[in-house]
Amino acid sequence: MTANDLIASAMRLIGAVASGEVPNAAEASDALMVLNQMLDSWAADRLTVFTINIQTFPLVVGKQTYTMGPGGDFNTARPPRINAVSIVSLNNPAQPLELPIDYYTDSDWQAIPVKSVTSPLAQGVYDDGAFPLRNLSFWPVPSATANTIIYSWTALSQFSILTSNLTFPPGYMEALRYNLALRLIAEMPGEYNPIMVSTTLELATQSLARIRSMNVPLIEAYIDEVLTESSGRYNFYSDMPVGNKY
Repeated sequence: MTANDLIASAMRLIGAVASGEVPNAAEASDALMVLNQMLDSWAADRLTVFTINIQTFPLVVGKQTYTMGPGGDFNTARPPRINAVSIVSLNNPAQPLELPIDYYTDSDWQAIPVKSVTSPLAQGVYDDGAFPLRNLSFWPVPSATANTIIYSWTALSQFSILTSNLTFPPGYMEALRYNLALRLIAEMPGEYNPIMVSTTLELATQSLARIRSMNVPLIEAYIDEVLTESSGRYNFYSDMPVGNKY
C-alpha cells in the first residue's frame, strides 16, 4: 500500500473525501506528515514494534566507547531502544562464544570507580541514549579481539514520499488506516458524523490492541534455586523450565 492509498482511505473514513475522490496536494502532504509522526510514536512503543533486530559489530582492542547510528562506529539506524547486549569471544573462530553482558543503568555506570580497567572480554555496557548517535561504553575495556551482538527494537519504516509503497505484518494495515483517520480529525477540523467518529475510534482501538497482543514479548518466570533443586527460568507458554543448571 502506498502512502497515497492509505491517506485517501483514512480520509474517506472520516468523510473528508468522497468515494472515488482523492485528497488535494496540500491535504495529502499534511496527512503524510501526520502518518509519519504516528509511525514515529509507534516505534517508541515496544508493543507496536513487531521484531527485534539482532546485529553483530566488531570491537577494537583498547577502545571503550562506540557511537551507534547513521555514520557512527556501528553504522546502522539508531534503534529506539536496546533490549540486550552480548560479547562474542573469538578465541575459537570456528565456534564463537556468545556471552550475555550487563546493560548498565546510570547508577551502575556511576558506581564503577575506575572505568579504564582492561580485560580480554567486557562484562557490561553503558548506553547514554544520546541522539542522533547513541554512545555505548564497554567495561572493562576489551584487550582482546571480540565482537558485540546488540538486540534492539526495529524502528517502523516511514513513508518518505506519497508514492512510497511499504508493507507491514498482518494486522497493521487496518491499524494504520483507522488510527490515521482519528489523527486526521484533529488535523482537519470539520463537522464529522458522531456515529462515524465513534465507529472509527472503536475500530482503531481494536486494531491497535490486536497488533499489540501479537508483539507482547514472551514472559519467563525466574525460579529461586533455594526453593528448587535447580535454578533458572520458567516459560509458562511452553510449560517448560529454561536455562536450568542441572
